[in-house]
Amino acid sequence: MKRPIKLIGVDIGFGFAKGFDGQQPIILPSILSHHGRPEEVAGPEQGMPAVGLHMEIDGEAFYVGRRADCDWHSAQLPRQPDRLFGDYGKHLVLAVLAAYTEMENPMHVVLGLPVSYYQRLKASCEARLIGYHKLVWVERDGSRIPKNIHIRKLHLVPHPMGTYSGLIMDANGRLQSDKFRKRKIVLVDIGYRSTNVIAMDRMRFSNRYSGTIDLGISRGFERIARKLRDETGRGLTFDQLYQAVRMGHVRIEDQTYNIERVRREAFSLLAEQLADNIGHLLASAWDLDSLLLTGGGARELADYIGPLLPGEVSQIENEEDARLNNAQGQLRLARALWGSSGFCENIG
Repeated sequence: MKRPIKLIGVDIGFGFAKGFDGQQPIILPSILSHHGRPEEVAGPEQGMPAVGLHMEIDGEAFYVGRRADCDWHSAQLPRQPDRLFGDYGKHLVLAVLAAYTEMENPMHVVLGLPVSYYQRLKASCEARLIGYHKLVWVERDGSRIPKNIHIRKLHLVPHPMGTYSGLIMDANGRLQSDKFRKRKIVLVDIGYRSTNVIAMDRMRFSNRYSGTIDLGISRGFERIARKLRDETGRGLTFDQLYQAVRMGHVRIEDQTYNIERVRREAFSLLAEQLADNIGHLLASAWDLDSLLLTGGGARELADYIGPLLPGEVSQIENEEDARLNNAQGQLRLARALWGSSGFCENIG
């Protein structure tokens, strides 16, 4: 009897690792550490209980996401693509997939790569990930649960192709409205440490106007973090800083610091720098129908960068979280490739 196949969209970014199987979304800070924080301090991750964030791979213990015990400045964030999609990224992929693993069900995974590094990294990612992987999931009480992950098929796409798939396909992977299929559009995926730009001309990928810009929302975060460290003498954890930016204030040692002004200054400067880079990439793209902002950084930067970009600019909304746009779209693509059951073969 064939085991049921699990279809999953996975998006490993410089700031967050995301996964989606159609039911359970997962968002983890892309941090690995050999030291962990107590769960009552770390708190639960979106879609995943905190108990799932302590694991062992090849006998080596890792704490993932909020359980990783390190402040924002010392966090082992994957600053270079070669590191992100080396062993570091492999462990993040396995951390996401471990939450979906049941009885060694084979998995068909669609994984996104930065568009400028897609061709160079594709083969090495396939070699590292396709096949069987064993890890141990450590529960809150210290009990150990073996996890056997079987990645049977892996399809890689350049970012933000997942978001584009989400626009042109329904939840079952079938092509839907012509609104985006018959237009020439540019998608700007503002991520944590980089921004990926792709142009789609009536469903055809245009390499001429596509590329990865080594500039993301973290540049604004870094400016805000330095300001807070100068004022308080304290470093923040990755999650504390992220929440402070979202809320506009942070509480440190019984004192509340308002960061709205420094946030506005940081994001205004970042928007100008990023718009200049995007404008250079699209210098000769005079016949675009629209430009769409996506990614986790779009929520923070849309109001600042929108007026600086050419043409009709809009932001892709997400009722759950804009950071999930690629993973959710990649699941739709997985269903288009392999059918909702995973047993169909619509393409090779």
